[in-house]
Amino acid sequence: GADIGSTPLSGFRDRSRAFVQVQQGCDQACTFCVIHTARGPSRSFNYHEILNQVAKLISTGFREIVICGVDLGAYGLDLPGGTTTETGQGLVHLLEGIGTVAGDFRVRLSSIDPVHVSNGLLQLMKNDPRMCPYLHVSMQSGNSLILKRMKRRYDATYLYECLSAAREKIPDLVLGADVMVGFPTESIDQFADTLAAIRDLEIAFPHVFTYSPRPGTPAAKIPKQIPNIERRRRSAVLRAAGREILDRSLKSWTGRRSVVLLERAVGKGDLGHNARLANYMPVRIDPQGKAPGRFLDAVVTGVDNGGLIAEAVRRE
Repeated sequence: GADIGSTPLSGFRDRSRAFVQVQQGCDQACTFCVIHTARGPSRSFNYHEILNQVAKLISTGFREIVICGVDLGAYGLDLPGGTTTETGQGLVHLLEGIGTVAGDFRVRLSSIDPVHVSNGLLQLMKNDPRMCPYLHVSMQSGNSLILKRMKRRYDATYLYECLSAAREKIPDLVLGADVMVGFPTESIDQFADTLAAIRDLEIAFPHVFTYSPRPGTPAAKIPKQIPNIERRRRSAVLRAAGREILDRSLKSWTGRRSVVLLERAVGKGDLGHNARLANYMPVRIDPQGKAPGRFLDAVVTGVDNGGLIAEAVRRE
């Protein structure tokens, strides 16, 4: 088979969105995670091969490219020259390169560690209209002591500063986050810090993981494990908070004009969402005969079922 160290991988969704993996493995050793031992050190795929893969996907009709990696922001660290953009190895430079590919498409980042949300990345997201104004960070917790016990690379203060700067810089930014609840020793007050962070930072799409011990990880050996029923309760609280934030964000879009990407075909009576804004908000719209994988100019007319309702409009 192909050498995983040099070949970007892609997966597809109704020929509208393609996933391009640019990096594999992880050099971090978070105390709850087995990836470091299971998948080995961080390995970046070849810059030019990634660009060729993106160009190929665009030429076959894909309109959204999702850039993925196990530790996405580490792209280029293991390549000659490290992460300096002068040698063309960092994630920002890779995204700049993808921006030179011809075609009508947009670029979305998959989950990224907050330590890799650099000023350079935010500047690129602000200046390049192809970059989706959506940031999904692997936040995990809003409490500094729990983050330290997880062996994360940042504390709560950094998290607030980083995501506040992102909001300030990028208009209409929507935030998502991976969040873990019930980590061993997590007290009610420490959990409350995570809930506060979700609300304060307006995380509209929290991807909530309920901690479960992984054999062989340091966290599994901590004596003070949180009972299952309490872990599940905390998960439900965070998910409900995310829904409230999403609902508020959705309402703020009523009456606004934007471009949606059609993601799937809808049958008669299908009231599900069939498109998304660049900021990841789900949309229900009459596709006007257009197939999935096409862009449509739209005006938002309302909110329904955790998403937006929109109508197609003519491009002025």
